[in-house]
Amino acid sequence: MSLKNKALIAVTVIIAIIAVYSFVMIRKIYTPTTGDKIGTYAHPAKALLVIDVQEDYTGAKSKTPLFKNVDGQIAAINGLIDTASKSGMQVVYIRQLFDNNLMTRRFIGRTIEGLPGAELDSRIKVINDNDFTKKISDAFSNPRLDDFLRSRQVDELYLTGLDGVYCVHKTALGGMNRGYKVAVVTDAVMSQKKMPEVLKLYEKDGIGKITSDQLLAM
Repeated sequence: MSLKNKALIAVTVIIAIIAVYSFVMIRKIYTPTTGDKIGTYAHPAKALLVIDVQEDYTGAKSKTPLFKNVDGQIAAINGLIDTASKSGMQVVYIRQLFDNNLMTRRFIGRTIEGLPGAELDSRIKVINDNDFTKKISDAFSNPRLDDFLRSRQVDELYLTGLDGVYCVHKTALGGMNRGYKVAVVTDAVMSQKKMPEVLKLYEKDGIGKITSDQLLAM
């Protein structure tokens, strides 16, 4: 076999390995996690999850935010945070963090660990230090989140933030896989897809839906 053919085979093998690795990693990123079912609590509690509302995604200071014209959703989230803080509902902040290395800086370029864009959008009200980070879509991939919620006897979750099709959706499924009652606050969610399409996705997967006005009235 000629040297040229050997080189061609080697390149083909490398490309195939990269393709398989990429497929496996992408599948992992978008697959909801599973875990032990929560118990029945004597004093069940609720929690509001604010997912990935970060400077690189929605920040007014960002030159190239991924989501624009989100003042309404930010206001809805802040209103829910105010109500939650007064009612005793747990408020939890979730942030997407990518490792700070050459590849992520070059090919992802957002919410890189240690960089300003990874911080919460400066407009979001921060009332505690319940800050949990994740590296894939489902926030329950960080076991500390589940531990925190269980320790507070939380069995009901209300999800806000972004993206409605990805991180909010996968976190909802991750919570349901563990036995949490889950509802997405539809007017407090950002999505790159149109909301009617997103809502159909939630209906298909049995994810609850609620508006901020309905939640505030509870």
